[in-house]
Amino acid sequence: MPKIELKDAIKTQNQDQDKVITPEETLERFRERLAQVDLDILEKTVRVDNGRLDIPVFMSMCGGDARALTGNRKQMGKGGTPAQAEASAVMELAERFSLYAFSNNPGNFVVDTQLNLRGRAMAPHLIAQSVNDDSEDLEKALGLFSRYPQRWRLGANLTTGQQVMVPFDWFFSINEFNGTSAGNVTEEALCQGISEVVERHVCARISRESIPCPLIRRDSITDPMALELIRKFDDNGVELFLVDLTLDMGIPTVGALAYDPATMGESSEIVWTAGTAPNPQKALCRAITEVAQLAGDFNSGANYLASGLPKPKSLEELDFILKSGLETRIQDMPDLSNDNIRLEVEALAAALEPKNMEVIAIETTHPGLGIPAFYSIIPGAHFRERAKRNRVGLFLSKLISENEPPHEAMSWLLNMDAALPGRYYLIFNIGVQYMALGDPETALTCFKKAMEFDPEPEDAPSILVYMGVALKDMGRYQEALGILKKAEAMDPDRTDCHNLMGFCYFSLRRHEEAIASFQKVIDLDPGSAIDYANIASNYRDMGETEMAIQYYKQALALDPSIDFARANLERLAS
Repeated sequence: MPKIELKDAIKTQNQDQDKVITPEETLERFRERLAQVDLDILEKTVRVDNGRLDIPVFMSMCGGDARALTGNRKQMGKGGTPAQAEASAVMELAERFSLYAFSNNPGNFVVDTQLNLRGRAMAPHLIAQSVNDDSEDLEKALGLFSRYPQRWRLGANLTTGQQVMVPFDWFFSINEFNGTSAGNVTEEALCQGISEVVERHVCARISRESIPCPLIRRDSITDPMALELIRKFDDNGVELFLVDLTLDMGIPTVGALAYDPATMGESSEIVWTAGTAPNPQKALCRAITEVAQLAGDFNSGANYLASGLPKPKSLEELDFILKSGLETRIQDMPDLSNDNIRLEVEALAAALEPKNMEVIAIETTHPGLGIPAFYSIIPGAHFRERAKRNRVGLFLSKLISENEPPHEAMSWLLNMDAALPGRYYLIFNIGVQYMALGDPETALTCFKKAMEFDPEPEDAPSILVYMGVALKDMGRYQEALGILKKAEAMDPDRTDCHNLMGFCYFSLRRHEEAIASFQKVIDLDPGSAIDYANIASNYRDMGETEMAIQYYKQALALDPSIDFARANLERLAS
């Protein structure tokens, strides 16, 4: 694979986002590429905001090939103008499709061990840094990591200028989609991907540590698009607070907190999100348009999924910012912007170097689509979704458990358990393999034992949910509900817990409680088609045919592939 060579990329478009071509040209190029590739990637684009804020939000509906590959039906896009929002939506689709197509092609990878790859492989200290592990287990865990065969791909270290073999599945397991990006040119894509990882990093630190951050003075904002976006919030009575979340990173990140006092708690939520870009005023625009994408115009009953920052249930949760008394001017924030995006990418990498954070990029461009796409990795970056007390051993056991057949996974995990005895995550993942092998009773014993070994607070609910699964598989529904209620008390936002409780209530013919549990899933994830179908089945058994028909129709509108919903709907409607 050739090296990633950065070239001059001069901006010609900066009304909303900094790009080398206009969003209209981006859309035209994307459609030209679609016409040249024999794949069903894009069905259509649809504007989905209702116009109240007049900040456009678009949805790109996946074509059949894209749905089959990614498992998603849509991607969202945002922007200050309709063309930019639509272009954002299709590029999000290109980014995700390219990543999955890349990952699904065995020819893109070498399967080997870090030990065999020796000097070509990413250094052990970067593996440790990738999960922020400085524990007493580290040396043994890195030894186990070095002997585990996995998929490696050559990547470019933009900090050192060298090429390095990267354990792809390791990073996808711990970072997921954070850092994936697509752009009109390589430099655009890399700038976006690096910025996203930095955004997630500062958001994780701020939310975990409740770090006070200064509000940005409105009178310091000069960008015309930023001022126009702010005016739209003000004109509709939506409160908007803009916050400097940069911390000490040297790369500007802006947080946006917004709520509508007139609709909050009824048809809107508090939205708390962020944007990162080389230019602080463009970062501010990204944050504000992200609010619009998540909020549903603050009058549609939208229920967004949190990403970098947690979803606040009340404003009081953010008193550490709103009542900090700190203020700043946007001109006092770092500004790495340049008319040449190549220089911005280099400046981003240079800003991270003093933090001992290296930028490594893997190109994922789809050969047929030809839209530059990358997966950017920054070992040392934090992510909110991870446990606070990270371990190489923890993530290695998870990777093995998810990627290997049960008997092979069991062998690896037992070897790890011999080297690192008494680690809850190993006992838990051994239990997961017993579940896969059809032995829920032994699995339950493992899960109970794992709970005795001081699991991380973030991991304890997962162990309890698996205990619930094991009990459910043994038909012990009432016991399962008792365990699942403990998991719910620890983490009320776990959709898998509510779904499982719904199943148990349904099996006990406690239909109203089952409906309430499945409804909690929908409240957290409005796109969960299966839970609409589950509610419908409860109404069916209760004899409430009209309600059952309504919910089966909603389920099939979201996912036409749910066969039992279609069959039941046909029977009820006949």
